Amino acid sequence: PQVTATQVTANVDPALAARIAAIPGIARVVTGRNVDLIAPDYPTLPPVRVTAATGEVVATERPFLWLNAPNGDYWAALESGALVVSEPFAFRRGITPENAQITLLTDRGEQTFPIVGVYYDYSTDQGIALMADSVYRRYYADPFITSIAVFLEPDADLNAALETIRTEAIANTELLAQSNRSLRSGVFDVFERTFAITGALRMLAVVVAFIGILSALMALQLEQTRQYGTMRAVGMTPRQLWRFTLLQTGLMGGTAGLLALPIGAALAWVLIYVINLRSFGWTLQLTLTADEFALAFIVALAAALLAG
Repeated sequence: PQVTATQVTANVDPALAARIAAIPGIARVVTGRNVDLIAPDYPTLPPVRVTAATGEVVATERPFLWLNAPNGDYWAALESGALVVSEPFAFRRGITPENAQITLLTDRGEQTFPIVGVYYDYSTDQGIALMADSVYRRYYADPFITSIAVFLEPDADLNAALETIRTEAIANTELLAQSNRSLRSGVFDVFERTFAITGALRMLAVVVAFIGILSALMALQLEQTRQYGTMRAVGMTPRQLWRFTLLQTGLMGGTAGLLALPIGAALAWVLIYVINLRSFGWTLQLTLTADEFALAFIVALAAALLAG
């Protein structure tokens, strides 16, 4: 296939899928056709990227933002002529449960397709529409496929199956056969390298916050030197003064830490559901964990007590 910056495109003979399906150890194959189609109602947006598939390729349950398919069976709805689209696709075209359809230019003229669901996807910020292969062939005179997803029997050897496909099915072609396991491993390696920098920046932010709280409260304590002298003059012992100072700074640090919890959560919500959505068209799943809240409170309290 031809590899570009964002996608893989190719014109593959469907007969190849039949040859691969006949290899021992292959449970089933799912073909896909990636095409760019014109949506007349959105002339200022790029063409609609449509993936026409003969079956579901997601191993686990596909996560949906919303789904209006009868009985939740979206694949049956696809085979009846409906579409499901990714979250960026829906955001950029204003697709909602109340406005759930799109008109595409086909070989039979303009056709309007209902949309029964929006699923979470992060592969492209322009979005993808998923269509059943049988529906695509009904409206487009296109004999080719773009990709083949191969599913093995539970007891099949992955490496042996890959080698057979490479030597017998796609030999002397420009096609690439790759296991989902190796692809996932490569993606995780990229994510780990990316978030290693994020983790370092996070620790730097914690250190800066700690130093900021410590410096502010130490400056406040220095400003109150005369007040502390007066307290000593009226009979307060050094131990009492020390306890008073710790109580004062501890209350300020604890209050700051408690206020940081809802404010930080609100800021995260805005970043995910407002800024991130407007920038990329997708949202992430917000998960609030107790250890992160505890860390914020402990940093504020520890810096305050140290300043005291």
